Amino acid sequence: MRRLVYVLVVAFSWVLAVPCFGQGMKLHIAHWNVPKDPNTKVLQTIAKEIEDASGGTIKSEISWQALGKPGDYYDALVNGLCDIALFGPTYSPGRFPITEMMTLPIHYPTNRITVTAYYRLWKKGYLKKEFGKFIPIAVGNNASFLFMWRNKPVDTIAELKGKKVSAPYTIHTKMVERAGAIPVSMPVTEIYSALETGVIDGCWQIWPAMPVFRLQEVAKFATDVSMSCGPYVIGVNKTTYKKLPEKVRNVLNENNEKYSMMMADAFQGFNDLGKKMFLDAGGKLSNFPPEDIDKLNQSFKPIFAEWEKAAKGRGLPAEKALDELYNTLVDLGVKKPFAR
Repeated sequence: MRRLVYVLVVAFSWVLAVPCFGQGMKLHIAHWNVPKDPNTKVLQTIAKEIEDASGGTIKSEISWQALGKPGDYYDALVNGLCDIALFGPTYSPGRFPITEMMTLPIHYPTNRITVTAYYRLWKKGYLKKEFGKFIPIAVGNNASFLFMWRNKPVDTIAELKGKKVSAPYTIHTKMVERAGAIPVSMPVTEIYSALETGVIDGCWQIWPAMPVFRLQEVAKFATDVSMSCGPYVIGVNKTTYKKLPEKVRNVLNENNEKYSMMMADAFQGFNDLGKKMFLDAGGKLSNFPPEDIDKLNQSFKPIFAEWEKAAKGRGLPAEKALDELYNTLVDLGVKKPFAR
C-alpha cells in the first residue's frame, strides 16, 4: 500500500510539473535500475537532444527505481506514469514473445552483434505487435551469459552434473537443467551470499555482475559460453509522443539506430570492465571444448521447440522470426548461432 501511494504521488507530481509541451514542459524519464547503469548515458543523450530540438523549452528529469519493481516499468510507460522509460521486456513474461526469443540459448560473441540482430528484427516488423502500445526509440541488450563458479573450475559438460546453479530467467532455468546442473531460483542480490556460503556452486550470470554485485570476491572460476542475453527497450508514451513538437519527434525517429548502438557500446564497456575485474582479482577463465559446445547446443534444441510451439499458438510468425534471427547472426559473422 505504501508503495502504491508513493507511485501515485510521484506520478501526480510529474503531471503537475508543467501543463503543456513547448512551454516549459518537463518530461519524466524513468529508469528501472540504478544511476550507474551504463544505459543511463543513453537516456541523458536523449534528454539533451530533445531539449536542443525544442529550443530549450522541453527539459527532462531522470528518475531511478521510483516507479516500483523492474517489471512495473512497462505498465508505467503505457499508463502515463512517465513520459519515457527504459524497461526490460523479460520482466513482463508473456507480453513480448518475439523479444523473448533473444533470451534463447543463442551464441552472441559481442554486444554490438546482439543489439544489431535485435534492431533488425524491430525494423523488419517482427516486434510491431508487442511494441504497439508505446513508441519505441531504441533497443538494447545486456551482455551474454556465462557460468561463474565458487571455488572449483568446470571445464567439461560432464562436470556440470549435480552442480547447483542460480538462473535468472525461465528459459535460463531450462538451460541450466538441460545442461545437467540443478537450477536454483533466487534474486540476483542474494547470489553473493549464496556463493560465499556454498548454498550454490555457481551462477548463470553476466560480467557486469562483477562491478554491480562484487561477485569477483566470491566467484573464483568461470566458464564462458557467451549465450543468451536480456533485452531492453527505450520507449515513449503514445500521448506524450503526440504532444511533442515535430522537430522533437523527428530527432527521436531519425536516431533509432544511433541510440540502439549507444546502448550496445555502453553495455559492452560495462561487460569488459566486469571481465577485467574478475581477472584482476585472480579469477580463472576457461571454455568448454568444441565437442562439448556441440553437445550443449543439441541438448538445448527442445527449448527452441517449446518456444516456437508457444509462439505459434499465439498466432505469431515464430519459425520465420527464428530464421530471420539465425540468418542475421550468420550475416554478422557468427558461425553457429544455435542448434537447428
